Amino acid sequence: MNKTLATGLAITMLFLVACFFGEYAAPYDLSENVPPHYVGEPGHRTLVAPPFPPSASHPFGTDKYGTDMAAKLLDGAKYTIIASLSVAFFRLFAGGALGLLLGYYGAGRISRTGRTPIWTMLNGIPIFIVVWMIMTGISMDPSATPLEMTLILSAVLALVGIPAVASTVKAKTTVLREEPFILSARSVGAGRRRIIRTHLLPHLQESLLILFVQEIVLILGLFGQLAIFNLFVGGTLVYKDLLYPEYASRTNEWSGLIGQSRGNLYIYRWVLFFPLLAYIAYILGLHMIALGIEKRYARKVAKFSQL
Repeated sequence: MNKTLATGLAITMLFLVACFFGEYAAPYDLSENVPPHYVGEPGHRTLVAPPFPPSASHPFGTDKYGTDMAAKLLDGAKYTIIASLSVAFFRLFAGGALGLLLGYYGAGRISRTGRTPIWTMLNGIPIFIVVWMIMTGISMDPSATPLEMTLILSAVLALVGIPAVASTVKAKTTVLREEPFILSARSVGAGRRRIIRTHLLPHLQESLLILFVQEIVLILGLFGQLAIFNLFVGGTLVYKDLLYPEYASRTNEWSGLIGQSRGNLYIYRWVLFFPLLAYIAYILGLHMIALGIEKRYARKVAKFSQL
């Protein structure tokens, strides 16, 4: 039994369930805020104000507005999970198709001018810088809805990631097209489309699946990097009427909750800790899926000595 794969799938499925059905299980509504109140015996009462630490009524505590942290995490799960899955799928679909065609039809052609392929040069540009330059001017107090801003960011992340996926798939296809079974199929008259459909794609299946999972993890990392610079999925609310500008996520997306709460590292730690824990657990589940698929594939192609 592949325990690594099973564990990773169990963790990821738990988050998927929370993504689609979490709002129905949320202990409180986002509009319910715990106000400041007095505690203690009469004559010795103390005024307490949010954020409140974890308790029986609020297992994850509350933020500084008195909003339940568990409710915020369940509300933002759909943005974190669906956005990362969607961007990774589009990258793999577009980049994989492009890389497959370039690898099969273009392999073996040596550039006479010695120029570096355009996709190789694009891979050298840090994706985070490109995305930050595009989004920084439109993410702060945007007029678009959170869904529209999420779609814009997802489209940018998908487009800038296509060259890297295409380059990876092209390299794998270039190696496969020179394998004996491909050459044999070509020698008996199999067409290019048939070779791609019946030979290349089945042999790339495991690699594409692993690449898909790795792309999700990469996108989550980009979400986190952008959140450090206050660029949150769905847009950023900016409060300028304070001593220092304050930034808040419009969608409660997990990386946004981490980014806006990073100042609570030494005080009110639960406001930062629980979103960070959910974020790491989701990435860990995906990483275990990738490792499990690699183990499964290694056992599948392992060669044993025969008498």
